[in-house]
Amino acid sequence: MNGTVASPTDRRTAPRTDPALQSADERDAMHLALRAIVEGTATATGTEFFYALVRELAQALRVRYAFVSELLENRARVRTLAFWFDGKLIDNIEFDLDGTPCEIVMRGETVYYTHKVYQMFPRHPELRELGIESYFGVPLVAESGQEMGHLAVFHDQPMVKEFRGMAFLRIFAARARAELERKGAEQALRKSEERLASILASAMDAIITIDAEQRITLFNPAAEKIFRCPAEQVIGHSLEPLLSKRFGNLLKGYCLAVQPTTVNSQQLWAPEGLTARRRDGEEFPVEATLSPLDIEGRRFFTLILRDVTERWQSQATLKQLQLEKIYLQEEIKTRQSPGHIVGDSPAMQDVFAHAEQVARADSTVLLTGETGTGKSVIARAIHDLSDRRDKLFVPVNCAALPGDLVESELFGHEKGAFTGAIAQRKGRFELADGGTLFLDEVGELTASAQAKLLRVLQDQEFERVGGAQTLKVNVRLVAATNREPDKMVKEGTFRADLYYRLNVFPIRLPSLRERPTDIPLLARFFLDKFAPKMGKSIRDLSPRAHERLLRYSWPGNIRELQNIIERAIILAHGPLLEIDDALELRLDDQDTTHSPQPLGSLEAMERAYILQVLERTGWVIEGESGTAAILDINPSTLRSRMQKLSIRKPKFPA
Repeated sequence: MNGTVASPTDRRTAPRTDPALQSADERDAMHLALRAIVEGTATATGTEFFYALVRELAQALRVRYAFVSELLENRARVRTLAFWFDGKLIDNIEFDLDGTPCEIVMRGETVYYTHKVYQMFPRHPELRELGIESYFGVPLVAESGQEMGHLAVFHDQPMVKEFRGMAFLRIFAARARAELERKGAEQALRKSEERLASILASAMDAIITIDAEQRITLFNPAAEKIFRCPAEQVIGHSLEPLLSKRFGNLLKGYCLAVQPTTVNSQQLWAPEGLTARRRDGEEFPVEATLSPLDIEGRRFFTLILRDVTERWQSQATLKQLQLEKIYLQEEIKTRQSPGHIVGDSPAMQDVFAHAEQVARADSTVLLTGETGTGKSVIARAIHDLSDRRDKLFVPVNCAALPGDLVESELFGHEKGAFTGAIAQRKGRFELADGGTLFLDEVGELTASAQAKLLRVLQDQEFERVGGAQTLKVNVRLVAATNREPDKMVKEGTFRADLYYRLNVFPIRLPSLRERPTDIPLLARFFLDKFAPKMGKSIRDLSPRAHERLLRYSWPGNIRELQNIIERAIILAHGPLLEIDDALELRLDDQDTTHSPQPLGSLEAMERAYILQVLERTGWVIEGESGTAAILDINPSTLRSRMQKLSIRKPKFPA
């Protein structure tokens, strides 16, 4: 036979029965060759081992060709791991097993062909070209019995059947198999590490591993980005500087509380309330998951952190938009046109005329007058009559704002400007850009806010709190105060230059004491406003209520009158509204000499007196007991005066 396939028994016994090994010279030569191969491969691993193996085998066995291969996944091809070709190592190759001497080897059999190999495998002419006469091959079989590759030598000279290298091939096939398994394990581990590294690199959350002493052992790219520091600067160092005090205490307590017996099941999720610190010291909110793990008996902990700053900012922005929505809804509800302003007294007619005159200009308006006289209503009227009516009217009650928040409210703030400023916020000036800003109780502004307000009035520009960018706005300012600003200037509590800037067009609103003829009109306006809402069928004021309202001094002005009418409607039972002592109108019915009557114009006093007489006569004009007779004037003259003074008979119930 030209070739033989060795059986398993042959493979085990061949070294012991080979007659070529019986002589002492042969044994010595084999020992020397074996020693050379062992020494040549002893210190090498991986690719270097395979290179050394084929080189030493070829030289010890004096053959021209040797290679070691691995079986590919399709199990129909092999790839050489090292190829000794006629005295040198060449690049590795891949080839199909079909029709080659290697095909039978890869079925798990030891194969040796002593001569004429090129004739036995005619489908591969390269064997003839190389003059291959003999071939010996040993499979590399894993512990599981699965073929992994093979080790082969071939030569251009015939080799006897009792080829001494068969023992070498079998010995080093086992060594090559172990190295191939190790190589496969390394590749699997490397792929696993690469996949893990890819996962860690692509994760959007910061993934940090710490040991039992809370030293950082892993710091993924997302952690580098979130904490703004490279991994090499923190690996091996304590995690504590990157955590807030509360977070650090939570982590310490968690690490102490985890029990070894349940180390892999004790996870902790902290969805809110924690903060961490970037390398530059900035504190930011996080969500965190803490998990313990044991690796080869050592305790580690994994933290997965998510920066929720953007979520907080979005929530803050959403909250601000919701507040602006509520503000705009309230603005729509309370918005009044000049036609809805109640009052036809001469004093109020002057106010309306001034408001109409200044509305078309962009001049700053300063509204003064006692509290409750309707300054906010006039401010809205000025805006509604102006060319800015399609933009926002933004009111700010300066007295209701804490002193340390006034500037933030007016001019806005940048993120991090102060504790709690987690997001940028626009101020009222930016909100009112193109529209009108109404500063109520402007006399309550702090000195710092007064200085900034003066700059805005001068240059129409400002900076947000904590910001360096100068912002320009186009805002029409209407200010109001119930104090006397000129006295505040003298007392040093209000800047003189700001007062002169605000006092471009002053409008003083009269108190109710100065406009008594408007009291019944306002009372009926509030009656018509509140009675339907409360389900009350009240058509008018009773004569007694009318008289009592006129006699009261109204220190709270229109606001107080509104409250009195609302309370009276709540207590009312009949079709006429009564104002009694339960409403706490502090009237001195017995003695009015100690409460001087308010002064007013002759026309206002005339109107008030005619109304009083009409009320007492039940609005009877003619006859012996009529109003004209009491006033000692002609009834037609009385009617003419009533028309001029806008006196109309109320709609009493039939």
